[in-house]
Amino acid sequence: MRKVLVFFLLVLLVIGLVLPAKAAEPIKIGIMQIVDHPALNATRDGIRDALQEVYGYVPDQDIIYDMQSAQGDVATANTIARKFVSDKVDVIVSIATPTSQAAANATKEIPIVFSAVTDPVSAGLVKDLQQPGGNVTGVSDMTPVDRQVEMLKYLFPEVKNLGTVYNAGEVNSVVTNDLAKIACEKNGLSLVEATVSTSADVAIATQSLVGKVDAIYVSTDNTVVSALETVIKVCQDKKIPLILADPTTLEKGATLALGFDYYLHGRQTGDMIARILKGEKPSNIPVEFANKLVLMVNSKNLELLGVQVDDFKTLLEKYVDDMRSQNVEVTLEIK
Repeated sequence: MRKVLVFFLLVLLVIGLVLPAKAAEPIKIGIMQIVDHPALNATRDGIRDALQEVYGYVPDQDIIYDMQSAQGDVATANTIARKFVSDKVDVIVSIATPTSQAAANATKEIPIVFSAVTDPVSAGLVKDLQQPGGNVTGVSDMTPVDRQVEMLKYLFPEVKNLGTVYNAGEVNSVVTNDLAKIACEKNGLSLVEATVSTSADVAIATQSLVGKVDAIYVSTDNTVVSALETVIKVCQDKKIPLILADPTTLEKGATLALGFDYYLHGRQTGDMIARILKGEKPSNIPVEFANKLVLMVNSKNLELLGVQVDDFKTLLEKYVDDMRSQNVEVTLEIK
């Protein structure tokens, strides 16, 4: 009887060795962004590429992504966040401030990693940058407003009045606008504001600045960037320099952009997501910041404005050298 039992156990052992182990369930990640525009799309792509190329998470095999856009509507963002919770995703990745707020309001349990959020404390996402303390952490794209205004004054010294268009309903934009006021005062400029509620308002708001300003500045405001073509058209028609905080969108027709490479920003976010997938808690992961600047210049737009491009390049190179002498990591790209 004992021999029969031993034989039976050996057979079960062999079967266990031969049959393939049950595959682990793929990780479910919900990615939500407030709107589709180049910077946020580049962030999303950087996240996915980092998780696959650096950490080996293959889409549709190791990770199932549910990627959603709120199309600029906060109510839709709230609906998406609630759906992710009901679907029991393993991690929510929220790109931009409004979607991050929607995610944070929807769950206190599922880990949330934000990206492209200007001020996570003012947005109510974390209590402390070093010790977030809850289920939310991420990577901020706090744009260097002071340097953007300083750059404008350095390269266009004749500018006295700077116009800006922003959505006063976006916390990130209010923070940026307050910083712009301080930077303008520091550099002897007057800031002329035009506010919008939706992307449909952007054209009229921009037109209202004509005749009042010498240049226009657009921050990382999601509403305005999603309708950037209308701002560009007004600026080109009236030959007004347009300064952006997002280099990703420069080639649409703006003059200058000083900001971050959002694809790299996304990859940095992917690194943080990987840490959470490996077991770290968001509460213990400090908020990180993008730190590699890109100064991008549109030579065709300079020509449209009647600027001597070669002389302007010399001025640009001097400005970049000055920044580097202050230990600022910056890349100059002339298109």
